[in-house]
Amino acid sequence: MTRTVPVAPAPALFRAAMDAATEAVILCAAAGDVVLFANAEALRLLPGVKPGEDSPLSGNSYRAEHDGRHVYGMRRRLDDEHYAWFLRDNTEQTQRTAELEIERSRTAFLAEAGRRLSASLHVRRCTRTTAELAVAHLADAAMVVMPLDNGKCAWIRISPGHAAEEGTLAERVLVEVPGLPEALDGFPPIPSRWLDPAQAPGWLFPAGLGPIGALLVIPLPGNAEPAGALILARSGTTATYSAGDEMLARIFAARAGAAIAAATLYQEQVDTTAVLQADLLPPEIPQPEGFELAASYQAARDSLRIGGDFYDVLGPVNGGSDTVIALGDVCGTGPEAAVLTGKVRQTLRALRLVGVTPEAMLTVLNQALLQPGRRRQRFVTLVVGSAHRAEHGRVRLRLASGGHPPPLVLRLDGTVEEVPAKGTLIGVLPEITVRPATVELAPGELCLLYSDGLTEARGGPSGEEQFGEERLRRHLAGCLGVPGAVAVERLRQLVSDWVHGGPRDDIALLAVRAHTRTPLTLRGGGARNSSPYLVATQRGDRRVRSRS
Repeated sequence: MTRTVPVAPAPALFRAAMDAATEAVILCAAAGDVVLFANAEALRLLPGVKPGEDSPLSGNSYRAEHDGRHVYGMRRRLDDEHYAWFLRDNTEQTQRTAELEIERSRTAFLAEAGRRLSASLHVRRCTRTTAELAVAHLADAAMVVMPLDNGKCAWIRISPGHAAEEGTLAERVLVEVPGLPEALDGFPPIPSRWLDPAQAPGWLFPAGLGPIGALLVIPLPGNAEPAGALILARSGTTATYSAGDEMLARIFAARAGAAIAAATLYQEQVDTTAVLQADLLPPEIPQPEGFELAASYQAARDSLRIGGDFYDVLGPVNGGSDTVIALGDVCGTGPEAAVLTGKVRQTLRALRLVGVTPEAMLTVLNQALLQPGRRRQRFVTLVVGSAHRAEHGRVRLRLASGGHPPPLVLRLDGTVEEVPAKGTLIGVLPEITVRPATVELAPGELCLLYSDGLTEARGGPSGEEQFGEERLRRHLAGCLGVPGAVAVERLRQLVSDWVHGGPRDDIALLAVRAHTRTPLTLRGGGARNSSPYLVATQRGDRRVRSRS
């Protein structure tokens, strides 16, 4: 049989249980909001709470900071005459939340820095972006100092109330900035607490910034060598850089240094490419006495100004009167073809200096391209010719071809003839065959050299039809009587319209045109010029003479 024992109230046991609780509890009377009881945790969090006195808490929730601790509480009704406050120490959670927010802001800053720094390969823009980002997130003023170059360091500075400032520093003044020589040499950054801002020279930042309370000098790591240094300053005598701030600044500096180094490397490559391209770009066309020259070149890719097609004009040497013209097509497109194009042109220029004939130029060039050591065989098609002024305003051309499309001649009667110059591809066989041809141009007649990128250009209504030789001949005939430059530009535009933005090959055009003479007015109403040279141009069997 179970015996029931009556239990008497045990205030001491109740207090012991409440004091053992990890949550702070305050019991209050509804009438007058008087504190009846507060356990040990409540007294620790709110030392000012005392039983018998008015409660310092009001409302239905409580959030405050006491002695560096964050306290959060909720009010709960017990009965009509009593209520209780349940309080909790949220200091650690608040700190974790704050740290998380700080980490999120730092992550967002680094993401923004990466996005903005990677958006450009321009050195000056990268350095300015670095300073702007530093001022927005890390400092009141920032300065980027570039590595030494000829005894000077370029710099850019961002500070409040000032536009971006730029200049140079002499090597001798670098030692005036604490830690700057070491940072430019790539040494690890000196902690901010070891740098005395008072030692910074007055020229480092504008006087309007006020007293500098914290200074940080960080190297900008680059590719195998420093990309510069970043100087950060915070104004105010109590300003500091925490360990977290310094770590964030170092991470940012690493990203900024990589971006500046990449931009510097890109600029060096651009400068080098520009120097190399200078000898590969199509030359300016001279205008020899007695005839007109016009040319056009269009690379397959607009991003490249050079390619596999080329033309060249070499003026008279050693007191001679001949002008050498050349137009060719190296197998392939792009930089590799352009390099071989440069070799071909340099070889032709060297041969020109020793007075070699066009057909001999092709023979020597073939031997040069077959020399051992070339990594990849590439062939060349080429037309080389010599042109000089002949009697009665005529122009005489001697043309030699190495596997190239034959030049076309536009006569005064509008007919288009093919020059019968034949030859073998250059750079394939040890022995080549070259059959040159001589052609004479009467005043106003034109000889056109072109690459197969013109005739093989695909486009038209179907987008796949070739421009073709017949279409070229027809449009060339339509250029009768116009200057050579106008004829070349018209043909180039026609081909461009034909492909209407589609894929294309390199295209080179070179025209030789005899100057047009004004007809002589003779007594008796005028008469046709009976010069035997003009008569010869009207006879088909003497317009072009092939020589083997």
